[in-house]
Amino acid sequence: MRMNLTLLLLSLALGCTGKPGDETGDTDSSPAGAAPGEALRGSTDREMAPATSDLSTLYTENADFSFDLLRTVQAAAPGNQVLSPWSLQVVMAQVRAGASGDARTAIDSTFRWTLADDALNASFDAADLAITAHNVEGETPVVITSTNQIFVTTGYPLGAAWLDTLSTWYGTGVQQMDFEADPAGVAADINTWIADRTGDRIKDLVSAGVVADSRMLLVNALYFKASWAIPFSESSTADQPFTIGDGTEVSVPTMSGSVTVSGAQADGYFIADIPYSDAGLTMTIVLPEAGRFDEVLAGLDSTTLQAAITSEAWCEECAVQFPKFELKGAPDITSALIALGMDPAFGGAYPGISDALTLTAVEQKGFVAVNEKGTEAAAATMAEFSDSASEPPFGPIVVDRPFIWLVREEPTGAVLFSGIVSDPR
Repeated sequence: MRMNLTLLLLSLALGCTGKPGDETGDTDSSPAGAAPGEALRGSTDREMAPATSDLSTLYTENADFSFDLLRTVQAAAPGNQVLSPWSLQVVMAQVRAGASGDARTAIDSTFRWTLADDALNASFDAADLAITAHNVEGETPVVITSTNQIFVTTGYPLGAAWLDTLSTWYGTGVQQMDFEADPAGVAADINTWIADRTGDRIKDLVSAGVVADSRMLLVNALYFKASWAIPFSESSTADQPFTIGDGTEVSVPTMSGSVTVSGAQADGYFIADIPYSDAGLTMTIVLPEAGRFDEVLAGLDSTTLQAAITSEAWCEECAVQFPKFELKGAPDITSALIALGMDPAFGGAYPGISDALTLTAVEQKGFVAVNEKGTEAAAATMAEFSDSASEPPFGPIVVDRPFIWLVREEPTGAVLFSGIVSDPR
């Protein structure tokens, strides 16, 4: 099924990095089991009471980047999209903490970050803890879990201050694994770790080739599951017409019901918020008018989104028809980030992490299912680090004046041909 509804899967909310009480990444109390490999830790505990004064700035920048990313991915490969802007930002905020020079500047520019180091890190921590508080057990459970983990090849040194920053603000653990001896086994172990933390929805993010070519992988695994405040009745679901992106009308399974919704008409689109059982969580739907999808997508940012949400009216029992859907995606995140201006960060300097490492790629897989009961969504994002390219021993060679040339046989050194070029015309 193709679908052109712009889906904002809690991009302002799905950002927890660990659980309250976890100090660094996976611990023995993790319900999914410990991460594979030999565990290392930063020397600091997780900060459980971070400053919250800059949260509004972080949320604004998060929304703006979310639309930047969505537009970029859609332009490269139009069609269904499932992304986790937050999972990507959580990973890249940690990468940024070890970057310097052009690499850090490019990351800040791409993600629109304006906060200073401690303020940015504290804001991510505060957002994480606030969102994690939505976890609820019972008849209508809400699950939001996210874990950060570094997987590094055995014996590879990482910056102590960087590890402390990550353990303090992101709860990130470190696992040593032998990338070189058994890349397929390492990939399988990491993929199992990711699947365990995404409801078994994200599989095979890591390949043996990626492990063999890398020295360190920084992974965020994100999972969300929540029920609607008022579920749709399965008996009311029926095939209904849906106009896909090319204008063709198709028939798709569509939920129908009288549910609680906040909504408003904005310039060129209707916006609706369908609440989950936890009043602090919602699915936001932006439905462009016919023929105005590209225009609406181009104009969305944090300001227009907030203005539309502010104008919403509450409808206690609103008639809603909403297609069921299930999507999987693996967008080309590296190309999208380069298109957004982050090229200098790939191959850039990361002295805080290691003088011998550089960022080589960023990958993400996502999943979302929306049905009569609610929403399940998962994502995993991975930043790949490999050996830094060594500096050339001398500068560029510019042959722009008369020169001598030789054709030699190796290894005897016999000169087979020789000559001079004084005028190459």
